[in-house]
Amino acid sequence: MKIELNVSNKNEGTSAPYWLILDPKQNMDCDIHSMAFHITGPFFSREEAENELQATKYNYSHRAKVYCMSGCHSHQYFDVWKLAEQL
Repeated sequence: MKIELNVSNKNEGTSAPYWLILDPKQNMDCDIHSMAFHITGPFFSREEAENELQATKYNYSHRAKVYCMSGCHSHQYFDVWKLAEQL
């Protein structure tokens, strides 16, 4: 399967950016399953993530924020990003 995406080039100082919605609810037991429920994404522009957060505020606490991450440790994403950047 091949997926083509429009990815924002507004990298916010990171290489091969993608954005997540992080919702740091109080979590006394930091197991992997609990942590997974605090992350939504990936999104491929800040605007896309912000729109999702605004449209579905009821799914998140007041502490939820959009955060830019780097895909540089994912060779597959990083390689495709660099290739697209040259076009």
